Amino acid sequence: MNHDQDAPSDQDAPSDQARESDQARESDREPLADTDYRVLAGFRSALRRFLAFSEQAAVEHGLTPNQHQLLLAIRGFDGAGSPSTSDLATALQLRLHSVGELADRAAENGLVERHRDPDDSRRALLSITDLGYAKLETLSRLHRTELRVFQSELSQILSPLTGADREPIQ
Repeated sequence: MNHDQDAPSDQDAPSDQARESDQARESDREPLADTDYRVLAGFRSALRRFLAFSEQAAVEHGLTPNQHQLLLAIRGFDGAGSPSTSDLATALQLRLHSVGELADRAAENGLVERHRDPDDSRRALLSITDLGYAKLETLSRLHRTELRVFQSELSQILSPLTGADREPIQ
């Protein structure tokens, strides 16, 4: 039996966002209206359409959706230097070993390179290759265009949340 899987990790701890979300839910005691359900359903539907677009675009450009997300997480990393596999696990909301396997496959496909952190040889850092950058740039341009559509759609979907004419469900 592998006890490492049973041990709690930092990844299992609630994030700041999760705590803020819990606090928002606790403070939102206002009754739900039919509009709230329509907004939630519309949001989830729009989000699923965007994710379906994203997954299909990745496949059409020779990447798995997870490889695309890995490249985006590396390129979008806002820390100093290259991200570690641990940084990427946090960004992608995946377990460390899953990111390691994903990085291995991406490296085999020439999309990323692994190198050791010069300050801590235990840490693996990832960087994007020229091939990875080319694929990511193409997909990011497509996604930026789609995000503009998504933004407009979300604006319409979410607008009833601020309306004063909402009636609670009886």
